[in-house]
Amino acid sequence: MKQRSRRNRSAVTSGRRLFAERISADSPRGRRFVDLVNRYADDCGGADRLSETIRNHIRRIAFLQCVLEDAEAEYVKTGSTTLDERLEYQRMSNTQSRLMKKIGLFNAPDRDDDEHDDPLAYAERGGSRPHRERLE
Repeated sequence: MKQRSRRNRSAVTSGRRLFAERISADSPRGRRFVDLVNRYADDCGGADRLSETIRNHIRRIAFLQCVLEDAEAEYVKTGSTTLDERLEYQRMSNTQSRLMKKIGLFNAPDRDDDEHDDPLAYAERGGSRPHRERLE
């Protein structure tokens, strides 16, 4: 049987705080960051089921999301960006997507139902897709 350490776990490790320092998250950006961390943790199965590695990735993903949202808001305000800003946005967006894929948060969008047909239904139709209605 393992002997438990008498030393308490840090507030960050135990989930009581997001940062080692006591930092107030009582700002719009702070609340957004905390909300994203909590939502991504829920999407990964709940905060109590996460490994430290997944927790680390979720924080990075939430940070990148906040920075990307700030860049998008700035673009909407001014209507312009520089080449360097667009390249940085692209790098951050790609990094965020890779991290999301790594922990299972980023899934390909669902395709049309007819592309998920089983082979028997496909053969019964004579090897063709069902006709789609045209929207006008």
